[in-house]
Amino acid sequence: MNIQQLKCFVSLAETLNFSTTADKLHLTQPAVSHNIKSLEHELGIVLLVRNKRSVKLTVAGESFYDDIEGLLFRLDQSILKSKRLSEQYESTLVIGYTETIFEKKVLPDVIKRFKERYPKIQIQLRKSNLTREKEDLLNQKFDIIFTTEDNLGKDSHFCFYPVYKGSYVCVLPHNHPLANESELTIEQLDHQFLIFFDEHQSPPTLKKLQRSIAEHCPASMYTYGDSVNTIHTMIKSDLGISVLPNFVIVQDQEITFVPLSPLEEVVYGIACLRSEERLEVKQWISILKQLFS
Repeated sequence: MNIQQLKCFVSLAETLNFSTTADKLHLTQPAVSHNIKSLEHELGIVLLVRNKRSVKLTVAGESFYDDIEGLLFRLDQSILKSKRLSEQYESTLVIGYTETIFEKKVLPDVIKRFKERYPKIQIQLRKSNLTREKEDLLNQKFDIIFTTEDNLGKDSHFCFYPVYKGSYVCVLPHNHPLANESELTIEQLDHQFLIFFDEHQSPPTLKKLQRSIAEHCPASMYTYGDSVNTIHTMIKSDLGISVLPNFVIVQDQEITFVPLSPLEEVVYGIACLRSEERLEVKQWISILKQLFS
């Protein structure tokens, strides 16, 4: 089955005339007939009943047309969109981000500055997963990712550029009994309802910290959130407290941050392949350095 066969069928289903379809698709009538017969053979069903005087859709043909016509329309639109983008942009830069509050604050300004200087480069933002970021960079799914330094480790394949140095804090509802403390130790989290971040999406230091909390807080109850937004909502709903980097969610009237002792820093920034030579990537890194140096 190929696109030309499908286009012949859709056109013929609409015109019910081999001559009109042939003219519309710039084909000969025998070519249209061959495409229809080949399609029916591959599908193992009769789509059209034709004789010397008329062409009619079978019940199966009507059903197939209803389904395939929309798909072909979207395909044509996708091709047209791609051609227009190709004419408008010289290249594309794909940025992987994790939806932290830090990214939400800084990305709009970085992107605006980048577009002002390099209007011919298209920016695409795609949500990334911390545990797959290295693999996605290596496979060139992303050109640049926002990530934590510890997530990259000492892997020589990557370059890391720090933009923010944060720390882990206890995140609580503002009316929680521990919310007025100047700092908290892990042991003080015992007997609490704790919301852990999904380990499959956690940077190594957070995964290690959560396991330490579980070890030192045997009387606590645990549940998990699969995203920062989910945990944020759970905390606001008084479903528990959590330990997170201080830059992933916003502190407001309903949410309080209390430093965790001993203090453990977490460095956030961007990364790319060490072998990266594309000018677009270097230009993005340059703008980010200017903003955070």
